[in-house]
Amino acid sequence: MRRYLAAAAFLALIPTAANASWYEARTDHFVLTIDDTKENARSFAERLERFDAALRRLYGVKDNPDQHLRPLAVYAFDAGLFHKVCNCDGLMGYYQARVKQSVIFTAHMPRVDKTMKTGGWSSQAVLLHEYGHHFMFSNFPIAYPKWFAEGFAEFNATAEFEPDGSVEIGYPVNYRADAIRHRGVSVWGLFDPDNHPSWGKEDGFYGDGWLLTHYLMLGSKRKGQLAQYLELINQGKSNLDAAKAAFGDLSTLNTELFQYSKGELAPRLKIPPSSEPITITLRQLSPGEVAMLPTYAEVRSGPPRDDDARLADQAREIASRYPDDALVQSECAEVEYATDRQAYALEAADVALKIRPQSVDPLVVKGMVTFALLAKAKSKDEAAWDAARGWFLNANHIDPNAVMPLFEFYESYVAEGVAPTDNAVMALKRAEILAPESAAIREALARQTLLGGDAHSARALLAPIAYSPHAPRSKNVPLQVIEMIDAGQIGQARQLMENMAKDDSGKAS
Repeated sequence: MRRYLAAAAFLALIPTAANASWYEARTDHFVLTIDDTKENARSFAERLERFDAALRRLYGVKDNPDQHLRPLAVYAFDAGLFHKVCNCDGLMGYYQARVKQSVIFTAHMPRVDKTMKTGGWSSQAVLLHEYGHHFMFSNFPIAYPKWFAEGFAEFNATAEFEPDGSVEIGYPVNYRADAIRHRGVSVWGLFDPDNHPSWGKEDGFYGDGWLLTHYLMLGSKRKGQLAQYLELINQGKSNLDAAKAAFGDLSTLNTELFQYSKGELAPRLKIPPSSEPITITLRQLSPGEVAMLPTYAEVRSGPPRDDDARLADQAREIASRYPDDALVQSECAEVEYATDRQAYALEAADVALKIRPQSVDPLVVKGMVTFALLAKAKSKDEAAWDAARGWFLNANHIDPNAVMPLFEFYESYVAEGVAPTDNAVMALKRAEILAPESAAIREALARQTLLGGDAHSARALLAPIAYSPHAPRSKNVPLQVIEMIDAGQIGQARQLMENMAKDDSGKAS
């Protein structure tokens, strides 16, 4: 889900772009940062909004004004910068669900994309795949088996944008065709991967996941069975047991799927354009923002812990060159905090606030640094804790819908080791509404809900995390909590959640 393996050899062929300007394009659902012409930045942002509108219409999701308050960040980088930021090999894009703002990092290769045929590999397909994950987990936050999470993303990834404004979905993923053709298909590799490891290779697994998703969603023979299967998964049945109950004899399904792979696919879906106008606000990044962007993006992507000093030094040096740029100073403060240089983080946050007092992010940094220091010292000074919360309250007054102040206000009570106030719990609930895909927020609200005696709701909040396609096989605490709830061991579940909260306090981003 976070990282997409595909056709990395193309990257070696693409030189680092040298476009004239960096642009930020804001729409209702996206904040796009891209190094391209103004016209291309606008076109890219428009395409993202068209895709979002098509998915909403296809899957019956009404536009949610709350999502406009926290648009998804998309960083479209040329090959060289993308690899520098992600510090990865063989990846083309990845999605990260975060508290402050969820984000997609994607390689931007328009010249390669123009040569690709429909259904072929492209950087656009990678981006649409990753947005499929965000759309799924922000609009339908339930438990999904890995094959369907990836199959759903692949199903939408090959969308074609037609000149009349419509979007066609359901094209084959031809870049998986060789894996399907040479390896065959196996529903057991999807439903029981632990006992069929030879079928779990990434390319083939994604290919089979797409094929079964395509068959169940567009085919006419098994209508309603996919919904039944997912319902059983969310009731606690295992992947294999849910499949047997929903689909019947799996050998029969496997035969049908094999025949489907050799025959004609079900017709594609053509989604008419939305009648709602697309509003795009473009601005050119300042020289300071451009200078800070690679460092800030690398930290936002998740820096290797042994490389913190380099990133912090870079941010501080860049900030020294642009002392009057409030956003540069604010981003420097975030980098310094993320790399555990708290004194420098406070210094940069103060500079940012002096330039632009009504800034949320540096206020949040000051609050996080202050309560982190209090927690480390195991302070019992209630006045000091209240003062630390004041930074989050000030940020909330500036922007009542900024998620970080809401979440960190609640977390400050956890860090102090005292019961959250009613206002703190309300802030957490509001944060979950604004950021339903955030694991950190869902875990915190599940803990609070469980402490309040509602084990059923706590289980529902934890399910998307526990059964995430990329959940760890070991130390999957949300899954352990769910198993305890199902076994009626509510007290043990509460204690495990308490321990997890103590370990995770202050780690959100």
